[in-house]
Amino acid sequence: MGKTRSKKRILIVEDQLIIALDLELILKNLGYEVVGIVNTGEECVEFVKNNRPDLVLMDIMLSGDIDGIAAAEVIHKTLDVPIIYLTAHSDEKSLERAHLTGPYGYIVKPIQERELYTSIEIALHRFSMDRVLKKSEMKYRTLFEQSLDPIFITDENAVIIDANPSMVDLFGYPISQIIGHRADEFFKEQNEYQNIIALARTKGAVSNFECRMITKSGRVLDVQITVRKYEYGWQGGDGYQGIIRDITQYKLYFEELLRSRQELRNLTAHIENLREQERTDIAREIHDVLGQSLTALRLDLSWVRKKIKPEESDLVEKISIMDVIINDIISTVRKLSTQLRPGILDDLGLPAAIEWQTDEFKKRTGINCCVDCGDVGDLPEDKSVALFRIFQESFTNIMKHSCADNVIISLQKSDGNVEMMIKDNGKGFSGEDLQTKGSYGIIGMKERVKNLNGTLTIDGNSGTTIRVVIPG
Repeated sequence: MGKTRSKKRILIVEDQLIIALDLELILKNLGYEVVGIVNTGEECVEFVKNNRPDLVLMDIMLSGDIDGIAAAEVIHKTLDVPIIYLTAHSDEKSLERAHLTGPYGYIVKPIQERELYTSIEIALHRFSMDRVLKKSEMKYRTLFEQSLDPIFITDENAVIIDANPSMVDLFGYPISQIIGHRADEFFKEQNEYQNIIALARTKGAVSNFECRMITKSGRVLDVQITVRKYEYGWQGGDGYQGIIRDITQYKLYFEELLRSRQELRNLTAHIENLREQERTDIAREIHDVLGQSLTALRLDLSWVRKKIKPEESDLVEKISIMDVIINDIISTVRKLSTQLRPGILDDLGLPAAIEWQTDEFKKRTGINCCVDCGDVGDLPEDKSVALFRIFQESFTNIMKHSCADNVIISLQKSDGNVEMMIKDNGKGFSGEDLQTKGSYGIIGMKERVKNLNGTLTIDGNSGTTIRVVIPG
């Protein structure tokens, strides 16, 4: 018979000395260390408390006030040492009592060496495995109990078999009114839980499923719930663990944020409309009032020139200089009026305005431009203005940042949408550049497109491509 690698310390509890000494000899031959021999239950409890052996061989029938089973019960509850019972014969009632103490085996007298060795090794191994399992269960229980998120466990019939304190705190029920009740009773729509379980049964787990639950006070909670399926193992059947995250306040904050953003977007659109109206009014005033006044002044100056005698050369020269100044002012007024609000946009439409603006851009920068404007029909004023302003902002960015020498502009209508594309062959940019540097111009472009329920994409690879699609 082989010996164990490290000596295990064993206590013998036997009130027949001859049997105890014989047992001691066998154990030593098997390589175990016998740390003591006692013959009463009281002595056993005291010895285990002070010396903590690795295992106790306990005779069931002992003399004294407490028998082996009573002593084992104390050890099992308070000292956590494995026990193997020694017995010659026991009645059924005693065996039932013995089972309740959680023994690690029974050895029938007379004791056989091989049976003793096998029983001890199995008991020590089981005890070692049990300690590992207890540590794991303790760790799980600690996480379970201290989790800030409510956790519940159900059997295969959706009946809750365990719940943590956070579950009690969130729903307001005492634990006695949670355990034993069906999990779907806590959902506002009970079929939602069945939907979650159906998914968990198929996939093994469901993560962050959004639904609504209801507390004892009737308050409705918006929650995210994660459910994982597990098996009972030797007991058979399935079970489910659910983790609940209360997102009610988060959703309120999120909805408030969306509301605020929409209000800000509406305010931005309103301000842009006011600006466009002001630009239109100012452009009209400059063109109609100031322009007409300058034209009238020029006509009056021409009349004065005709009245001056040729020999009054100083006056003739002065009037010529004034005429040049008036012409320059008229030209500046026209330019200002056009920049504020191109009349061609209102008179001839968006395609003509884009072609005109492109010609002006080519004259000012020398950058080659190719324009392809199709028939987009009669666009509403707000859409024409928005696309034209995005087009102008794109040209401003090309002139300032791109270092491009060629630009392609396209305006087409397809499938009920109007698509505008501006592509240059400049240095482009990375997505990080757009995030870190920021651009109020690009932000403004995006807001204009969102207000029209459209999309704007910007690609900074191989030059820069700006594509705008809005409903036509």
